[in-house]
Amino acid sequence: MRIRRLHISSDDQWRGELSSIGADPVTWDRLSKKCRISIFSTGLLPVTAANILKQCMLSGGADAIVSRDAVSCRTIETRALIVGTSKQIKRGCESLIGQPFGLPELALELRTALEDLPRLPELIQTRGKVLDFSRRPLVMGILNVTADSFSDGGKYLDTNAAVEHARIMTSQGADIIDIGAESTRPGSPPVPPAIQLERLLPIVKRLSGDCRAVISVDTASAEVADSVLSAGAEMINDVTALSDPAMPHVVANADIPVVLMHMQGKPETMQDNPGYTDVVEEVYTFLQKRITAAAASGISRERIIVDPGIGFGKRLEDNLQLISRLAEFKWLGCRVLLGHSRKSFLAKLTGIDNPSALEAGTHAVTALSSSCADIVRVHDVEGTMQVLKTSREFGQRI
Repeated sequence: MRIRRLHISSDDQWRGELSSIGADPVTWDRLSKKCRISIFSTGLLPVTAANILKQCMLSGGADAIVSRDAVSCRTIETRALIVGTSKQIKRGCESLIGQPFGLPELALELRTALEDLPRLPELIQTRGKVLDFSRRPLVMGILNVTADSFSDGGKYLDTNAAVEHARIMTSQGADIIDIGAESTRPGSPPVPPAIQLERLLPIVKRLSGDCRAVISVDTASAEVADSVLSAGAEMINDVTALSDPAMPHVVANADIPVVLMHMQGKPETMQDNPGYTDVVEEVYTFLQKRITAAAASGISRERIIVDPGIGFGKRLEDNLQLISRLAEFKWLGCRVLLGHSRKSFLAKLTGIDNPSALEAGTHAVTALSSSCADIVRVHDVEGTMQVLKTSREFGQRI
Protein backbone atom coordinates (compact mmCIF):
# COMPACT_ATOMS: atom_id res chain seq x y z
CA MET A 1 0.00 0.00 0.00
CA ARG A 2 1.32 3.48 -0.87
CA ILE A 3 0.24 6.69 0.81
CA ARG A 4 0.61 10.06 -0.89
CA ARG A 5 -0.20 13.22 0.99
CA LEU A 6 -2.19 15.66 -1.16
CA HIS A 7 -1.89 19.43 -1.18
CA ILE A 8 -5.32 20.64 -2.26
CA SER A 9 -5.99 24.37 -2.25
CA SER A 10 -9.30 24.79 -4.09
CA ASP A 11 -12.79 23.32 -4.30
CA ASP A 12 -12.20 22.34 -7.93
CA GLN A 13 -9.13 20.32 -6.95
CA TRP A 14 -11.19 18.50 -4.32
CA ARG A 15 -13.90 17.70 -6.83
CA GLY A 16 -11.27 16.53 -9.30
CA GLU A 17 -9.80 14.07 -6.79
CA LEU A 18 -13.26 12.74 -5.88
CA SER A 19 -14.07 12.28 -9.56
CA SER A 20 -10.77 10.47 -10.18
CA ILE A 21 -11.68 7.69 -7.74
CA GLY A 22 -15.25 7.41 -9.04
CA ALA A 23 -16.91 9.27 -6.16
CA ASP A 24 -19.66 11.79 -6.74
CA PRO A 25 -17.95 15.24 -6.94
CA VAL A 26 -20.88 16.85 -5.09
CA THR A 27 -19.67 14.96 -2.01
CA TRP A 28 -17.29 17.85 -1.43
CA ASP A 29 -20.15 20.32 -0.97
CA ARG A 30 -21.38 18.24 1.97
CA LEU A 31 -17.94 17.39 3.32
CA SER A 32 -16.62 20.95 3.21
CA LYS A 33 -19.25 22.10 5.69
CA LYS A 34 -17.98 19.53 8.16
CA CYS A 35 -14.28 20.27 7.98
CA ARG A 36 -13.80 23.96 7.19
CA ILE A 37 -12.67 25.89 10.24
CA SER A 38 -13.82 29.48 10.62
CA ILE A 39 -12.18 32.04 12.91
CA PHE A 40 -13.90 35.17 14.20
CA SER A 41 -12.54 37.95 16.37
CA THR A 42 -14.74 39.86 18.80
CA GLY A 43 -14.28 43.30 20.25
CA LEU A 44 -13.57 43.74 23.95
CA LEU A 45 -15.95 41.78 26.19
CA PRO A 46 -16.45 41.93 29.97
CA VAL A 47 -14.53 39.01 31.42
CA THR A 48 -17.73 37.39 32.73
CA ALA A 49 -19.30 37.55 29.27
CA ALA A 50 -16.13 36.12 27.73
CA ASN A 51 -16.17 33.15 30.07
CA ILE A 52 -19.86 32.45 29.34
CA LEU A 53 -19.08 32.71 25.62
CA LYS A 54 -16.27 30.19 25.99
CA GLN A 55 -18.47 27.67 27.80
CA CYS A 56 -21.29 28.04 25.27
CA MET A 57 -18.91 27.51 22.35
CA LEU A 58 -17.34 24.47 24.00
CA SER A 59 -20.81 22.99 24.48
CA GLY A 60 -21.26 23.08 20.71
CA GLY A 61 -17.84 21.61 19.92
CA ALA A 62 -16.26 24.96 19.01
CA ASP A 63 -14.07 27.14 21.23
CA ALA A 64 -13.68 30.77 22.27
CA ILE A 65 -10.07 31.55 23.04
CA VAL A 66 -9.71 34.37 25.56
CA SER A 67 -6.95 36.06 27.51
CA ARG A 68 -5.20 33.77 29.98
CA ASP A 69 -6.09 36.35 32.65
CA ALA A 70 -9.81 36.09 31.89
CA VAL A 71 -10.31 32.71 33.59
CA SER A 72 -8.61 33.89 36.77
CA CYS A 73 -10.42 37.25 36.54
CA ARG A 74 -7.14 39.17 36.67
CA THR A 75 -8.45 41.38 33.87
CA ILE A 76 -11.79 43.13 33.48
CA GLU A 77 -12.17 42.61 29.72
CA THR A 78 -10.78 40.57 26.86
CA ARG A 79 -11.19 39.97 23.16
CA ALA A 80 -12.09 36.46 22.03
CA LEU A 81 -11.22 34.31 19.03
CA ILE A 82 -14.11 32.02 18.14
CA VAL A 83 -12.91 28.91 16.32
CA GLY A 84 -14.79 25.94 14.88
CA THR A 85 -16.72 24.56 11.96
CA SER A 86 -19.90 26.28 10.87
CA LYS A 87 -22.02 23.58 12.49
CA GLN A 88 -20.11 23.73 15.78
CA ILE A 89 -20.32 27.52 16.03
CA LYS A 90 -24.04 27.49 15.22
CA ARG A 91 -24.59 24.98 18.04
CA GLY A 92 -22.64 27.27 20.36
CA CYS A 93 -24.82 30.19 19.25
CA GLU A 94 -27.90 28.28 20.33
CA SER A 95 -26.49 28.15 23.87
CA LEU A 96 -25.98 31.92 23.85
CA ILE A 97 -29.71 32.59 23.52
CA GLY A 98 -31.02 33.86 26.84
CA GLN A 99 -27.58 34.76 28.19
CA PRO A 100 -26.86 38.28 29.55
CA PHE A 101 -24.23 40.86 28.50
CA GLY A 102 -25.52 41.20 24.92
CA LEU A 103 -24.46 37.64 24.04
CA PRO A 104 -27.70 36.84 22.13
CA GLU A 105 -26.90 39.80 19.83
CA LEU A 106 -23.37 38.45 19.43
CA ALA A 107 -24.88 35.09 18.44
CA LEU A 108 -26.95 36.80 15.75
CA GLU A 109 -23.83 38.55 14.40
CA LEU A 110 -21.98 35.24 14.34
CA ARG A 111 -24.76 33.49 12.44
CA THR A 112 -24.76 36.28 9.87
CA ALA A 113 -20.97 36.20 9.54
CA LEU A 114 -21.05 32.45 8.92
CA GLU A 115 -22.95 33.05 5.72
CA ASP A 116 -21.28 34.11 2.47
CA LEU A 117 -19.50 37.45 2.05
CA PRO A 118 -21.76 40.50 1.71
CA ARG A 119 -23.09 40.72 -1.83
CA LEU A 120 -21.45 43.56 -3.71
CA PRO A 121 -22.61 45.05 -7.00
CA GLU A 122 -20.61 43.83 -9.97
CA LEU A 123 -21.07 47.17 -11.70
CA ILE A 124 -20.57 50.68 -10.33
CA GLN A 125 -21.90 53.41 -12.61
CA THR A 126 -20.17 56.77 -12.69
CA ARG A 127 -21.16 59.51 -15.11
CA GLY A 128 -21.79 57.31 -18.11
CA LYS A 129 -18.89 54.94 -17.45
CA VAL A 130 -18.84 51.62 -15.60
CA LEU A 131 -16.48 49.93 -13.17
CA ASP A 132 -17.02 46.24 -14.00
CA PHE A 133 -15.76 43.88 -11.27
CA SER A 134 -17.21 40.72 -12.84
CA ARG A 135 -14.12 39.62 -14.80
CA ARG A 136 -10.98 40.42 -12.84
CA PRO A 137 -9.48 43.00 -10.47
CA LEU A 138 -9.58 46.43 -12.06
CA VAL A 139 -6.32 48.20 -12.87
CA MET A 140 -5.83 51.76 -11.66
CA GLY A 141 -2.96 53.41 -13.53
CA ILE A 142 -0.96 55.97 -11.54
CA LEU A 143 -0.40 59.40 -13.09
CA ASN A 144 1.59 61.65 -10.78
CA VAL A 145 1.75 65.27 -11.93
CA THR A 146 4.11 66.22 -9.13
CA ALA A 147 7.70 67.36 -8.82
CA ASP A 148 8.57 65.08 -5.90
CA SER A 149 6.73 61.73 -6.02
CA PHE A 150 8.99 58.89 -4.88
CA SER A 151 9.04 57.04 -8.21
CA ASP A 152 8.21 59.37 -11.09
CA GLY A 153 8.30 62.90 -9.68
CA GLY A 154 8.69 65.54 -12.39
CA LYS A 155 8.15 63.09 -15.23
CA TYR A 156 4.61 64.18 -16.14
CA LEU A 157 4.43 67.81 -14.99
CA ASP A 158 3.96 68.87 -18.61
CA THR A 159 0.28 68.61 -19.55
CA ASN A 160 0.97 67.03 -22.94
CA ALA A 161 3.23 64.39 -21.39
CA ALA A 162 0.64 63.61 -18.72
CA VAL A 163 -2.22 63.29 -21.21
CA GLU A 164 -0.12 61.08 -23.48
CA HIS A 165 0.84 58.80 -20.58
CA ALA A 166 -2.80 58.52 -19.52
CA ARG A 167 -3.76 57.50 -23.04
CA ILE A 168 -0.95 54.96 -23.21
CA MET A 169 -2.06 53.37 -19.92
CA THR A 170 -5.65 53.30 -21.17
CA SER A 171 -4.57 51.57 -24.39
CA GLN A 172 -2.70 49.02 -22.25
CA GLY A 173 -5.89 48.15 -20.40
CA ALA A 174 -6.17 50.54 -17.46
CA ASP A 175 -9.73 50.73 -16.15
CA ILE A 176 -9.03 53.84 -14.05
CA ILE A 177 -6.48 56.64 -14.41
CA ASP A 178 -5.65 58.10 -10.98
CA ILE A 179 -4.21 61.62 -11.29
CA GLY A 180 -2.47 63.14 -8.30
CA ALA A 181 -0.95 66.61 -7.96
CA GLU A 182 0.21 66.27 -4.36
CA SER A 183 2.94 63.83 -3.41
CA THR A 184 2.16 61.66 -0.38
CA ARG A 185 5.58 60.04 -0.10
CA PRO A 186 6.96 59.95 3.47
CA GLY A 187 8.13 63.41 4.49
CA SER A 188 6.31 65.28 1.74
CA PRO A 189 4.71 68.65 2.58
CA PRO A 190 1.11 69.52 1.63
CA VAL A 191 0.42 71.23 -1.71
CA PRO A 192 -2.01 74.18 -1.72
CA PRO A 193 -5.29 73.56 -3.59
CA ALA A 194 -4.51 76.33 -6.10
CA ILE A 195 -1.31 74.61 -7.20
CA GLN A 196 -3.03 71.21 -7.35
CA LEU A 197 -5.72 72.66 -9.60
CA GLU A 198 -3.18 74.41 -11.80
CA ARG A 199 -1.69 71.00 -12.52
CA LEU A 200 -4.89 68.96 -12.63
CA LEU A 201 -7.52 70.95 -14.50
CA PRO A 202 -5.83 71.07 -17.95
CA ILE A 203 -5.29 67.29 -17.84
CA VAL A 204 -8.79 66.41 -16.61
CA LYS A 205 -10.40 68.67 -19.23
CA ARG A 206 -8.31 67.11 -22.02
CA LEU A 207 -9.11 63.56 -20.94
CA SER A 208 -12.76 63.96 -20.00
CA GLY A 209 -13.97 63.97 -23.58
CA ASP A 210 -12.29 60.90 -25.02
CA CYS A 211 -10.76 58.72 -22.30
CA ARG A 212 -12.31 55.26 -22.01
CA ALA A 213 -10.95 54.76 -18.51
CA VAL A 214 -12.62 56.29 -15.46
CA ILE A 215 -10.81 59.51 -14.47
CA SER A 216 -9.97 59.52 -10.77
CA VAL A 217 -8.28 62.35 -8.88
CA ASP A 218 -6.10 61.65 -5.86
CA THR A 219 -6.77 64.50 -3.44
CA ALA A 220 -7.78 65.14 0.17
CA SER A 221 -9.02 68.66 -0.58
CA ALA A 222 -12.74 69.26 -1.02
CA GLU A 223 -11.97 72.43 -2.98
CA VAL A 224 -9.84 70.47 -5.43
CA ALA A 225 -12.38 67.63 -5.64
CA ASP A 226 -15.25 70.00 -6.38
CA SER A 227 -13.35 71.73 -9.18
CA VAL A 228 -12.05 68.59 -10.90
CA LEU A 229 -15.47 66.94 -10.72
CA SER A 230 -16.93 69.99 -12.44
CA ALA A 231 -14.20 69.65 -15.09
CA GLY A 232 -15.08 66.01 -15.85
CA ALA A 233 -13.44 63.78 -13.22
CA GLU A 234 -15.48 60.69 -12.28
CA MET A 235 -13.97 59.39 -9.05
CA ILE A 236 -12.11 60.66 -5.96
CA ASN A 237 -9.25 58.85 -4.20
CA ASP A 238 -8.86 60.36 -0.72
CA VAL A 239 -5.86 59.12 1.29
CA THR A 240 -7.26 60.82 4.39
CA ALA A 241 -10.67 59.11 4.20
CA LEU A 242 -12.73 62.32 4.02
CA SER A 243 -10.86 64.27 6.72
CA ASP A 244 -11.81 67.56 5.02
CA PRO A 245 -15.24 68.36 6.56
CA ALA A 246 -16.55 69.53 3.18
CA MET A 247 -15.45 66.44 1.25
CA PRO A 248 -18.40 64.13 2.12
CA HIS A 249 -20.88 66.69 0.74
CA VAL A 250 -18.86 67.12 -2.46
CA VAL A 251 -18.70 63.36 -3.06
CA ALA A 252 -22.33 62.72 -2.11
CA ASN A 253 -23.57 65.56 -4.29
CA ALA A 254 -21.60 64.27 -7.30
CA ASP A 255 -22.73 60.67 -6.67
CA ILE A 256 -19.38 59.21 -7.75
CA PRO A 257 -17.16 56.39 -6.38
CA VAL A 258 -14.74 57.35 -3.61
CA VAL A 259 -11.72 55.58 -2.11
CA LEU A 260 -11.28 55.81 1.67
CA MET A 261 -7.73 55.00 2.76
CA HIS A 262 -6.13 54.42 6.16
CA MET A 263 -3.07 56.43 7.10
CA GLN A 264 -1.44 56.71 10.51
CA GLY A 265 -0.45 60.36 10.89
CA LYS A 266 0.34 62.65 7.96
CA PRO A 267 2.74 62.21 5.02
CA GLU A 268 5.25 64.58 6.66
CA THR A 269 5.56 62.39 9.77
CA MET A 270 3.82 59.06 9.11
CA GLN A 271 7.03 57.02 8.90
CA ASP A 272 8.76 58.62 11.89
CA ASN A 273 7.68 55.97 14.37
CA PRO A 274 4.59 54.03 13.25
CA GLY A 275 3.26 51.38 15.63
CA TYR A 276 0.26 49.14 16.15
CA THR A 277 -0.93 46.62 18.71
CA ASP A 278 -2.95 44.74 16.06
CA VAL A 279 -2.57 46.40 12.66
CA VAL A 280 -5.37 44.47 10.90
CA GLU A 281 -7.84 45.10 13.72
CA GLU A 282 -6.96 48.79 13.95
CA VAL A 283 -7.06 49.47 10.21
CA TYR A 284 -10.31 47.49 9.86
CA THR A 285 -11.95 49.40 12.71
CA PHE A 286 -10.83 52.76 11.30
CA LEU A 287 -12.23 51.97 7.85
CA GLN A 288 -15.45 50.65 9.36
CA LYS A 289 -15.97 53.97 11.17
CA ARG A 290 -15.16 56.01 8.06
CA ILE A 291 -17.63 53.96 5.98
CA THR A 292 -20.33 54.61 8.56
CA ALA A 293 -19.56 58.34 8.60
CA ALA A 294 -19.52 58.50 4.78
CA ALA A 295 -22.85 56.70 4.51
CA ALA A 296 -24.36 59.01 7.15
CA SER A 297 -23.26 61.95 4.97
CA GLY A 298 -25.26 60.64 2.02
CA ILE A 299 -22.56 58.74 0.14
CA SER A 300 -23.91 55.51 -1.30
CA ARG A 301 -22.25 52.55 0.40
CA GLU A 302 -22.07 50.77 -2.95
CA ARG A 303 -19.81 53.54 -4.24
CA ILE A 304 -17.33 53.34 -1.34
CA ILE A 305 -13.99 51.58 -1.94
CA VAL A 306 -11.59 50.92 0.94
CA ASP A 307 -7.78 50.92 0.90
CA PRO A 308 -5.74 49.65 3.90
CA GLY A 309 -3.00 52.14 3.03
CA ILE A 310 0.11 50.08 2.32
CA GLY A 311 3.17 52.17 3.21
CA PHE A 312 1.20 54.98 4.83
CA GLY A 313 2.42 54.96 8.42
CA LYS A 314 3.21 51.23 8.32
CA ARG A 315 6.26 49.12 9.15
CA LEU A 316 7.40 46.24 6.96
CA GLU A 317 5.63 43.69 9.15
CA ASP A 318 2.44 45.80 9.12
CA ASN A 319 2.39 45.93 5.32
CA LEU A 320 2.92 42.17 5.04
CA GLN A 321 0.14 41.46 7.53
CA LEU A 322 -2.32 43.70 5.71
CA ILE A 323 -1.55 42.23 2.30
CA SER A 324 -1.66 38.62 3.48
CA ARG A 325 -5.02 39.22 5.19
CA LEU A 326 -6.52 41.50 2.57
CA ALA A 327 -9.54 39.21 2.16
CA GLU A 328 -10.72 40.15 5.67
CA PHE A 329 -11.48 43.66 4.47
CA LYS A 330 -14.15 42.24 2.13
CA TRP A 331 -16.34 41.87 5.22
CA LEU A 332 -16.63 45.64 5.40
CA GLY A 333 -19.11 45.29 2.53
CA CYS A 334 -17.11 47.46 0.11
CA ARG A 335 -14.74 46.90 -2.77
CA VAL A 336 -11.07 46.74 -1.74
CA LEU A 337 -8.17 48.61 -3.38
CA LEU A 338 -4.53 47.57 -2.97
CA GLY A 339 -1.88 50.24 -3.55
CA HIS A 340 1.48 48.47 -3.33
CA SER A 341 3.28 49.55 -6.49
CA ARG A 342 7.01 50.28 -6.03
CA LYS A 343 6.52 50.88 -2.28
CA SER A 344 9.50 50.89 0.07
CA PHE A 345 8.50 47.62 1.77
CA LEU A 346 9.42 45.91 -1.52
CA ALA A 347 12.85 47.56 -1.34
CA LYS A 348 13.30 46.13 2.16
CA LEU A 349 12.31 42.67 0.95
CA THR A 350 14.49 42.69 -2.17
CA GLY A 351 17.39 44.96 -1.26
CA ILE A 352 16.67 47.10 -4.35
CA ASP A 353 16.64 50.82 -3.54
CA ASN A 354 15.60 52.25 -6.91
CA PRO A 355 11.76 52.43 -6.91
CA SER A 356 11.59 52.11 -10.71
CA ALA A 357 13.39 48.76 -10.46
CA LEU A 358 10.75 47.25 -8.16
CA GLU A 359 8.26 46.13 -10.82
CA ALA A 360 9.07 42.43 -10.39
CA GLY A 361 8.29 42.67 -6.68
CA THR A 362 5.16 44.67 -7.43
CA HIS A 363 3.97 42.03 -9.89
CA ALA A 364 4.63 39.24 -7.39
CA VAL A 365 2.37 40.92 -4.83
CA THR A 366 -0.26 41.57 -7.52
CA ALA A 367 -0.32 37.88 -8.44
CA LEU A 368 -0.54 36.77 -4.80
CA SER A 369 -3.35 39.26 -4.09
CA SER A 370 -5.34 38.94 -7.30
CA SER A 371 -8.06 36.82 -5.69
CA CYS A 372 -8.61 39.33 -2.86
CA ALA A 373 -8.12 42.81 -4.34
CA ASP A 374 -10.89 44.40 -6.40
CA ILE A 375 -8.62 47.17 -7.68
CA VAL A 376 -4.82 47.26 -7.93
CA ARG A 377 -3.18 50.69 -8.15
CA VAL A 378 0.02 50.38 -10.19
CA HIS A 379 2.60 52.20 -12.30
CA ASP A 380 3.13 49.42 -14.86
CA VAL A 381 -0.28 48.81 -16.42
CA GLU A 382 0.92 46.60 -19.26
CA GLY A 383 2.84 44.24 -16.99
CA THR A 384 -0.03 44.14 -14.50
CA MET A 385 -2.49 43.11 -17.21
CA GLN A 386 -0.20 40.17 -18.07
CA VAL A 387 -0.02 39.16 -14.40
CA LEU A 388 -3.80 39.29 -13.96
CA LYS A 389 -4.48 37.37 -17.15
CA THR A 390 -2.00 34.66 -16.16
CA SER A 391 -3.40 34.45 -12.63
CA ARG A 392 -6.96 34.19 -13.96
CA GLU A 393 -6.12 31.51 -16.52
CA PHE A 394 -4.09 29.54 -13.97
CA GLY A 395 -6.92 29.72 -11.45
CA GLN A 396 -9.47 28.52 -14.00
CA ARG A 397 -7.38 25.55 -15.12
CA ILE A 398 -6.18 24.03 -11.85
